[in-house]
Amino acid sequence: MSIERIINVIGILGVIGSLIFVGAQMEQSQKIALAAQQQARTEVLVEIIGGFDEGDSSFVEYMYGIVNGTYSEDTTTVRDAVWQFWMLYENDFLQYKLGLMDPEIWDAKLNAMLAMYNSCKYRDITDLVLGFSTAELSELLIESSEIKCP
Repeated sequence: MSIERIINVIGILGVIGSLIFVGAQMEQSQKIALAAQQQARTEVLVEIIGGFDEGDSSFVEYMYGIVNGTYSEDTTTVRDAVWQFWMLYENDFLQYKLGLMDPEIWDAKLNAMLAMYNSCKYRDITDLVLGFSTAELSELLIESSEIKCP
């Protein structure tokens, strides 16, 4: 084998090694981005929950009542929380579309969105918020929902 062939083989192996390294770095960057997005979503949720500290009911009681339509009070805190959740859900939808959310997390988020969407008591807020969001999210909710509010 000539020296030129040896140099060419070494060069090709170097290029292949570089491509493998870049691919590994890209995969690691994707994992870091996914973790950062999950952390950001968690921080927003904690802030929303913090808004319920001053009431007599816990956040869980509020959410159970919102989703099931059994919460009797129509407080500003509850209505603001519904609005905040829709803002969070729209952001989740965008992150999912961009590949920044694991499919399993997306499925859980979609179930939560449908529970909120199917809560007819707060449909006025839902319709208002979805009027400002992407049509694709609205269509997904309409197609996936089994409940039609009056």
